[in-house]
Amino acid sequence: MLFLWLLAVLSFEKVPLEQVPAERCSLIDVNGDGWLDLVSGSQVFESLKGAAFSSGAGIFLNCSFSVWGDFDNDGKLDALAVSRQTPAEFAQEPKHHRVYLSHRWLTSPEFRRPENWNTLGVALADLDRDGKLDVAFGQAYVDESKGYEAQQMRVYSGLGDGSFEEKTEKWGFLTPGPPGAANGGRPLYGLSAADVDNDGYAELLGAAYGRQWNTLWKRGKNAFYSECAAKFGLDGDSLRHGQYSEATREKFRQRKQPRPDELPFRSNGNTFCLAPADFDGDGDLDVFSADITHSWAGDSSDLSALLVNRLETFQEPFFERCLEVLHQPDPETGFRVRPTRGLARDHSPQPAANWNQGDLQAHWVDLDCDGLLDLVVCESDYPGNRLRIFLQQADRSFRESEKELGIEFNNCPGVAIGDVDRDGDPDLVALGTRTRWPEARPKPEVVLWRNQTSNPSLNLRLVGDGLTANRDAIGARVYLETDQGTQMRELQGSYGHWGQQTQPGEVHFGLGNSTPRRIRIVWPDRELSQTVIEKPAFPGWLVVHQRDYPEVFLPRFEPVAYLQGRL
Repeated sequence: MLFLWLLAVLSFEKVPLEQVPAERCSLIDVNGDGWLDLVSGSQVFESLKGAAFSSGAGIFLNCSFSVWGDFDNDGKLDALAVSRQTPAEFAQEPKHHRVYLSHRWLTSPEFRRPENWNTLGVALADLDRDGKLDVAFGQAYVDESKGYEAQQMRVYSGLGDGSFEEKTEKWGFLTPGPPGAANGGRPLYGLSAADVDNDGYAELLGAAYGRQWNTLWKRGKNAFYSECAAKFGLDGDSLRHGQYSEATREKFRQRKQPRPDELPFRSNGNTFCLAPADFDGDGDLDVFSADITHSWAGDSSDLSALLVNRLETFQEPFFERCLEVLHQPDPETGFRVRPTRGLARDHSPQPAANWNQGDLQAHWVDLDCDGLLDLVVCESDYPGNRLRIFLQQADRSFRESEKELGIEFNNCPGVAIGDVDRDGDPDLVALGTRTRWPEARPKPEVVLWRNQTSNPSLNLRLVGDGLTANRDAIGARVYLETDQGTQMRELQGSYGHWGQQTQPGEVHFGLGNSTPRRIRIVWPDRELSQTVIEKPAFPGWLVVHQRDYPEVFLPRFEPVAYLQGRL
């Protein structure tokens, strides 16, 4: 009954965006007018006040992808343009990552290295809480055709003027060991920053490809980081036998490619995204691990799964992987494990003996605005893969719902999330491709799915002072207490695979039929200073500055008041 009611208040309007190139997108207010623009690859398509997007690109960044933050704390978003190259491309025409400051787009500092950047994940966070955004680059293989060696993850401290100083060695992030060693590098296909131990400092969560162990870097009392993924249960699941079936061995023998069983360090996941959020409302950050999995690889190849943080039980993070161990292989997958909490997949029309699950991105968002975070998974690059939407139920389980919602979108490697029309609820911009599945659609496309839910929301815009806390308030925590419980959000910068990102400084709470009683904001400064708002008005928009200005409530979106934070 509850599920039927939810579907009655949630629907989507499909709007094709034919002028937008089919590349991974993000929704960012680039021009600072309060409306979310569409960043597609290197191009920016300005919002036409929420009705549509411009047909021409006002800004071209000439990069693989970009992430956005206020790197000089001047109140305007800057761009970090990421240029990924192969060694051969770098030798012919070397490119480096660059920062484009909003007030001087044509000149910028560069992140210069003597070799190519093979960057697939970027995390923005104030790691030392000095009020300036830092950046970490998740690096993939040194040479994807030669062995398992990965490039070094690189970490830079922001200096507050748009320039950066490398801190990789000084802060303890060096991984000099060979592949498979505890101190060896991992090919990171995604990178996220999240405070999973509630100490006020962000950890770095590395999503490792090649069935290698994921990473979790935790700051110690001496400001030196140590790698703790195995200790905290984030490295991979417990099945590490690395065994291939005889059918798989025979298939590779016919190709003259012997396939011996894998060592434990190669018996984990092809992880692309570790997406953090407090989905269960217990005050700590959980994680969804989005992985590519193939039936031929066997059940020591990790499936995508929900990882529940048991911080309240153990007084330190420990991630319980929501998998059911089976006595007999699952007839749907052939594996001896199956995801629980309603997250198991139907891979049809792929046969049970030959399926591929290509999870490239994952996002937490309250689509139906009922006060429970839902899960959006971008599945792509294999026949039968599609955009999947799992609506959270009252018992903290999930129900796959995209078909009932009228969203049937094949081969979807990426989604941008944001309130395009500023009506209070989150919309989706989805990329659809033909990669490895040309029958998925006639040509690649980008589609806006405009959210039509009737449930109310409360949207906050947080503004740090730019001195003690970064202007985007990345790393801040917001606790919304209602008559039905407490929701918590941690403001994130870019995360996961290929620079996933939502609008910096914004946080969305669905309300359902609840009544807000209190908002508590913990700012990402050295003192973890707090702002408390009793009996906040709702539904609508609330602008909160760390200091100097009182909060401003807007029952409807008004760009000038929203941007200035005062009427």
